[in-house]
Amino acid sequence: MNTLDINTIAFQYLLRNNNSEETSTETPKYDPAQHIKTQKSLLFHLYDLEEEAEDILASINFKN
Repeated sequence: MNTLDINTIAFQYLLRNNNSEETSTETPKYDPAQHIKTQKSLLFHLYDLEEEAEDILASINFKN
């Protein structure tokens, strides 16, 4: 058995197994509303981090 035969068998095996799984090659659609919602979430997260940092600094200054 030569290399071409092994490659042919492997290729046919992959094709046979690939047919059992239908994969979607469709690209996701861009949703501006979801993008804006994500951006707002990040912004609010930054505000929360800023407030937390201020609280930590205030507690450090209070102890000193």
